[in-house]
Amino acid sequence: MHHIPPVRIKDIADFAGVSVGTVDRVLHNRGEVSNRTREKVLGIIHKLNYQPDILASALASKRDNKIAVLIPGGTDENPFWKYPLAGVEEGLREIVHFGISLERYYFNFTDRESFLRQSAKMLSDKPQGVILAPVFTGEAALLLDSCNELKIPVVLINANICSGSCLAFIGQDSLQSGMVAARLMHYGLGDDSDVLVVNFIRENGNQNHIIKREEGFRNYYRDISKTGDSLLRQVNIGETHGNINGIMRKAILSSPRPVKGIFVTNSRVFRVARFLENNNCGNIILIGYDLLDENKHFLKNGTIDFLISQKPREQGYKSIMALYYHLLLKKEVEKNQYLPVDIIARENLQHYSFT
Repeated sequence: MHHIPPVRIKDIADFAGVSVGTVDRVLHNRGEVSNRTREKVLGIIHKLNYQPDILASALASKRDNKIAVLIPGGTDENPFWKYPLAGVEEGLREIVHFGISLERYYFNFTDRESFLRQSAKMLSDKPQGVILAPVFTGEAALLLDSCNELKIPVVLINANICSGSCLAFIGQDSLQSGMVAARLMHYGLGDDSDVLVVNFIRENGNQNHIIKREEGFRNYYRDISKTGDSLLRQVNIGETHGNINGIMRKAILSSPRPVKGIFVTNSRVFRVARFLENNNCGNIILIGYDLLDENKHFLKNGTIDFLISQKPREQGYKSIMALYYHLLLKKEVEKNQYLPVDIIARENLQHYSFT
């Protein structure tokens, strides 16, 4: 009987048409590799049944590495959350053959009790790892403590409430993204134009990333002029039941000078765009977040001038891969994984086919 030699990294590189270094980066999550190359290499790894010792032992034990994702369900008025989940499931397809399964726990992003119920159910199912969107700060912090006691690694997405008890945070540097938005606004308007900063707020929810974005926006204006911050006015609207038409109309009409710009600190910028379009408010620069389908529509027709992408799909993808590297490969995972602050305009939208 002929002995079949084990598959080597060089064999994988030859089949994939890439360098040995690229295969090593895919295996150990080091450095930049395009999603297309990563998928190609992982597909060949699976096809050739390449099994490093730690993966071989995991497969031999037939242990089910169950990962739980605790996330809001997407709604028509808040479709953002379907995108990180799509990224998680994209990553799962690459690693499911290593004995990893996914349990999804959806909660209502306006209902604290719903979060608590799903948290309890998730813990009772004893997952090996957790991906968490910490929408309710206090409750999410308590859940982190519980997972820490049970030695369950947690990856946070979208908002960083980690005080040392999580495996990693994957998302944007909110302060930096606010400063980028302010530079765009100031570049388009100059030094003497009134700007509204619109926050869609949720009672008792996690507003930390929104607060940081506004802080970064204000910091930029303070840096350019001692009176720069006086050009900004805050407008808060209830995230689900706020009277956006009445509030926006009052904010624009009550301004001592014409409002020239609006910065929306989250993905609900399409609601403001809808108001501007319905009320014929032209010549107002509008900047917000995320490539939701609704936002892309208003970006294409010129109502929204710029979108800043949080890369929610990539957040989801990187979160499940972080748990894969930690649980199966036993590799150290970077604690804070900040994603680039991408600026998207109508002219480069075609290059962002995925959110």
